[in-house]
Amino acid sequence: MTNRFKLGLLAGSAALLIGFPVAANHDAVNLRGSFPAAYEGVDAQYVYSENQYPSGYYAHKQTVQQGPQQGYAYHVDTSPAYVASEMTSQGLRGLAGTHGVSYSKQSANNFHQDLGRHMQLGDVTIQTNPFHSDRMLDWQENTTGKSVSLLVNRANGILPDNSLTLGAGLKGGFMWQKTDTAGQFPLLSRFPFFSPGTDTESGVFAINNAAMAITGTFGDWTTIYLQPEYSETEFAGDQDELQLRKAFVVLGNLEKMPFYASFGRKTIDFGNFDSYNPFTHTEAQHYFWAASDNPVLELGYYKDGFKLSASAFSGGRQLRVAYADENNNIANYAVNAEKEFLLGSSKSFTMGGGYLHDTIYRNNWTAHTFQGINSGTPPANFIEYRNSAVTGFAEYNSNFLDAMLEYSTTLEPWAAAIPQAADGTPLAQYLIDPTGSTTDRDNINFDQNLEVLTAQVRVKPKLPNGKRVAISAVGSWGFIGDDFQGVSSLDPSGMTPTSWKKNQQHVLGVEYPISPYLDIGAEYVYNKGFIPFVNPQNVSNDDTEAHAINVGLKARF
Repeated sequence: MTNRFKLGLLAGSAALLIGFPVAANHDAVNLRGSFPAAYEGVDAQYVYSENQYPSGYYAHKQTVQQGPQQGYAYHVDTSPAYVASEMTSQGLRGLAGTHGVSYSKQSANNFHQDLGRHMQLGDVTIQTNPFHSDRMLDWQENTTGKSVSLLVNRANGILPDNSLTLGAGLKGGFMWQKTDTAGQFPLLSRFPFFSPGTDTESGVFAINNAAMAITGTFGDWTTIYLQPEYSETEFAGDQDELQLRKAFVVLGNLEKMPFYASFGRKTIDFGNFDSYNPFTHTEAQHYFWAASDNPVLELGYYKDGFKLSASAFSGGRQLRVAYADENNNIANYAVNAEKEFLLGSSKSFTMGGGYLHDTIYRNNWTAHTFQGINSGTPPANFIEYRNSAVTGFAEYNSNFLDAMLEYSTTLEPWAAAIPQAADGTPLAQYLIDPTGSTTDRDNINFDQNLEVLTAQVRVKPKLPNGKRVAISAVGSWGFIGDDFQGVSSLDPSGMTPTSWKKNQQHVLGVEYPISPYLDIGAEYVYNKGFIPFVNPQNVSNDDTEAHAINVGLKARF
């Protein structure tokens, strides 16, 4: 596809999004995730239930209505022994929360306190809630839009006013991978530091992520969120295993107005980048999921399934993806929009897109971390220019089926992917004027932007015990460079070939919910191509093939 066609496709998608009525067919608080009276095979009748617990997973997907006794919830009754637990749809965001045409917020408070643990300390409620922790600590889904997640969970009664909600989550297990090229392990979501460069096989137990979720609500307008996180798959030597990954405050109340503001260290609200894989990131997540190191100011609007946000933050290198030239100025920005359309009572279609003003793909100096940038030496022929990114997605959700398509691309080629000599000078055939500037973008004849297409589908058949097992298939195709074979400058013999035109990743996965507190899963991953962020021209090989099997768990409280 030409760049003109790609940009036209994105522009057309944006026009289609804007052309839909913003408030059409939407009467729920949630964005992409639950719908009124949508319990398959169950009549929409409500029976009184005081202290029964839900039977199964995602019990927060309940219809709640105010009953004659204030402070208790009415639920659809699906069996003689249990309150209904049929989830309507996990949705892209899967926002935890009860909702209905009308409901008592206090009854929802009480219902969710029954699911977790709570105590009163004066006027302050101290509680746990596994569904809130699941949404805030999900490293595969709900990866962006956390500010709205907090506001929705307040509006739905999961987070009472003047409360402290304590939670934690862990993702880890056994990771095995076999590669046909020694030292090249292309499995995403972990760095290849577990094995020496001479190995072709690796099998390790690893904690991918272990984090706390600390949420405080003050009055009915202020919410604070903190997420200290431990990981064994950080960039070794330059990043600490324990980091404060999120620390931000949200000012807003969706029950009173649709506008909100958030400020702090957080995921930048750009794109979607959800993954149906149990454990492994998609290529879209790997290349484009942006997380800040400096504070971000986000201003947003959310009503009737339509969300619009704009973010501003400092230049310099952020934790992931975002990187602008001016360290000490507000030099980077992001805009994101999405709209959910309800299709009947238990299905939805969502589309959206985003823009990030500048990215790490802005030069040919591939230092991965702050430390690498501060202590390293850029190429003698340093090529640098602003490189924005855009992304667009569409997703269908129902009780049984989820399907999603997402396309993300930079607006300029990644300077490091331009075929060049060891000092960073583009090869003569990639210069418009071979005698002209070797650093001026206008003189470089190379037009392959870094782009990723991800397609994924998930079916969720119901088992005889009433729980749903999730079976997913996810494909990612990345396009990075040209059909060119170079020679690694790291090899004194000059005999090591390199190539970095494209890569791909395909995953088959299965997950089963043991309880609201624990999921187990397994996945098979096929990778074609090894193209890392650091020194891609010296170590890349788009012919590398690898097979991986991951088995593990995701736990939370």
